[in-house]
Amino acid sequence: MRVPLGGQVLRTRRVVSTVLALVLLAVPLAAAARPASASEPGDTAEQALAMINTYRAWLGLPPLTRHPALEAAAQAHARYYQLNYGDPSLAGMGLHQEQQGKPGFTGASIGDRAQAQGYSGSVNENIGLSGSLTTSVRMFMGTVNHRLPLIDPRYTDIGFGWVSEGDVRIEVIMVGTPSWSESASPEWVAWPADGTTGVDTHFWGEAPNPFAGASFPLGYPITLKYFGPGDVVFTSATLLADGQPVETLFTTGNGWLSRRTALVAATTPLQPGVTYTYIITGMANGQPFTHQASFQTASSPDEPLARDGSSAAAQLPAGLAGAPPAVQRVWWSADAAVWLELEDRSWIWGPDIWAAIQEPYAESPGGQRPAFYLDKARLEITDQGSDPASPWFVTSGLLVRDMILGAAQVGAHAFQPLGPAQIPLAGDPAALNPDAPTYASLHGLAAIAPGRARPDRAGQPVVEVLAKDGTVTLDPSLGTTTYGWYDPVTGVNVAAVFWEWTQAQPWDWLYVLGHPISEPYWIRARVGGVERWVLVQAFERRLLTYNPANPAGWQVELGNVGRHYYEWRYGQPPPEE
Repeated sequence: MRVPLGGQVLRTRRVVSTVLALVLLAVPLAAAARPASASEPGDTAEQALAMINTYRAWLGLPPLTRHPALEAAAQAHARYYQLNYGDPSLAGMGLHQEQQGKPGFTGASIGDRAQAQGYSGSVNENIGLSGSLTTSVRMFMGTVNHRLPLIDPRYTDIGFGWVSEGDVRIEVIMVGTPSWSESASPEWVAWPADGTTGVDTHFWGEAPNPFAGASFPLGYPITLKYFGPGDVVFTSATLLADGQPVETLFTTGNGWLSRRTALVAATTPLQPGVTYTYIITGMANGQPFTHQASFQTASSPDEPLARDGSSAAAQLPAGLAGAPPAVQRVWWSADAAVWLELEDRSWIWGPDIWAAIQEPYAESPGGQRPAFYLDKARLEITDQGSDPASPWFVTSGLLVRDMILGAAQVGAHAFQPLGPAQIPLAGDPAALNPDAPTYASLHGLAAIAPGRARPDRAGQPVVEVLAKDGTVTLDPSLGTTTYGWYDPVTGVNVAAVFWEWTQAQPWDWLYVLGHPISEPYWIRARVGGVERWVLVQAFERRLLTYNPANPAGWQVELGNVGRHYYEWRYGQPPPEE
């Protein structure tokens, strides 16, 4: 059975900076929750994070990453509550506050506590008293103001703190981002997500009341938030139960978290096992919009939230679902649009991780670091104890550099000799593409040794042809593109077709590609059994190819260097996805 939590307190608060705080406090009057188990197996924080990131994945949002500073701040506040349990100041609106001089004090406000642990930026905090992190997450998703921080695309970091000893039960979830922006992508975030099943039937309320003057319980609340440019005006909302109209409350949020958000709830609790459709219309940035989605309520009290038949973290591709959230976030920011079929283009990293292994690296703890192989790259975490919010916490391996050099890097200054990779730079596998130049063909040309800098040739046509034996000839008939940029760091010219494509991407080119280490060369390679001219250029981390015979949008692609490197280093074909 569902158990009302009565006077238990849930609040959320946003701090814009450590100097100026804009605060919204929300206190549910009562909330429905699944019964908390006496003991939850495994790491409860990881379970809660998997739930939140699964819900975010349903909405096309990047996963949150556990941040040690937010984790420390959340756990310290849970500890403060435990040490001062029964203190009247911790009732009602004071649950988020600490008083200097009392046991466990780390900061008066949420922002103070986050800053004391080394986190700066915008932060938010949800607090539950259910005795279970996962139960509290489910409760938060059934409210308005507590749901919104968990599915806000602007937040990147999260921390968990909890105590469950005797009568003391508290769960603290902090989210944050180093830099705040008014807009974000995707522009629309709606909950429940289209196709969600197992949705609760009741909204037990919160204070301040998002539906002013309404009596609780209401039907499970629906939120549609706009993160795009310009203003938004919501003009109508319709709720249908198996096609029949349902009486609703409809308003636009006026709190900090709920602004630019349509709020919809049936005037009475929803019916179990029924399909509901909501339709919300209005004007956004001067353009009319209609948002429609459907969900199904739970048929029994213990039915979990699910979508597409799954409630597990496998809403991400299977290999990525088991990777650290920081790795998931790197992949998501570049390839989620392809995975969700929102964009028709080539992968930046690849459709999934197909090998996750420990590889030797002298400077890593224990001399090993986790490496995650995708078709087009390898992601690795050299120091798992460093700041996961750092953009270089997860790095992309210098795979192309290693394969051309002929040695796998196993430390900051240590290499394992293997010989240059005899793997074609482009096109079909070597058995079907025996005459194509390989990584080894660039061994004597690439900027992997001193004295190989080339002069700046910007504006000149690219007419150099690379043969398998490493010799270079000229073919003026191939000059369909020019040199577009010169990298003074490596002394290498970049083809305009590659540089223009790179500069049009939303990601940091140096993080993804590294510096260019070879000039662009035309090669002959078999592609799908057909011999073609392909322009190739080696960067430290990636190989770019240009095939003018491909359709628009697919002419420039990233080579499958993750698969090439694995085959070269381990002497066997990579596992099938």
